Amino acid sequence: MPFQAGLDLLRLQGDVIWAGAEFTAKVVSEPLLRMLARKGDGKTPVMTLPGFTGPEVSLQPLNQFLNANGYIAQSWGLGVNRGIRDMAHMENLSAVLGERIKEMAERHERPVALVGQSLGGVFARELARRFPEHVDRVITLGSPAHFGEAPKNVNVMVARVMALYTGRAVEDLLREVHELNLNISEPPAGVPLVSIYSLYDGVASAATTRIPQRYLKNQHKAARENIEIVCSHCGMGVNPLVLLAVADRLAEDKKNWVPFDPLNYAAGPISHASRWFYPSRLSPRAA
Repeated sequence: MPFQAGLDLLRLQGDVIWAGAEFTAKVVSEPLLRMLARKGDGKTPVMTLPGFTGPEVSLQPLNQFLNANGYIAQSWGLGVNRGIRDMAHMENLSAVLGERIKEMAERHERPVALVGQSLGGVFARELARRFPEHVDRVITLGSPAHFGEAPKNVNVMVARVMALYTGRAVEDLLREVHELNLNISEPPAGVPLVSIYSLYDGVASAATTRIPQRYLKNQHKAARENIEIVCSHCGMGVNPLVLLAVADRLAEDKKNWVPFDPLNYAAGPISHASRWFYPSRLSPRAA
């Protein structure tokens, strides 16, 4: 365990450094991104949910990008994401966020799209299950999509910090979930779900953050889509390639869903470079 903790600490540090480079890339490429990205109609509300220990400002670059491209994006309004202590805490959190989603949907006269990073994506999926009539779609960024082996596939250092914040080990919380016979891995019924993940994620493994194949096969009621992008975990909310994919999926017609195609943004010779950054979309491994 000490060896694994040391290794995971290095992975986490590397992930944070990479995220800083991704933010710089976003700032430099902003004019091009806004030109290339699919545009919203100026009426679609979007709520963003930060990852564990993430303050609302961590997704402010994403909100600004979406607002500049025809969406009405705002944060969840609860400050830092401190995780959940138990299922009773989850119930209270869901009630508060459910009211905010309902208010947004009524104010804009259409359902709300939810974009959650890491643990924020887990919350987003749960909210869509509870309030499907008010949620348009869910896009998760590096979020665990199933929990059978979650403790083994999450960075040890992150799991320890979560235990300090919440007073509960991840394993204990999952045990409570199983005892209540809750399937929090089940995608929200009738609501499109997109999982953006990375094989190089320094916090949660791709095996955990991809939507399981058994759910991808059942898409007659709502789209289910995995999009692999070469990026860090901490920087998903600022990575230019992720921002393009998020805007693309927000603009997609949920009744006539067409899978994400990065070649729409990479014409001519640079189309070959797309294979490096969106590997699963351009290879037989595509999910």
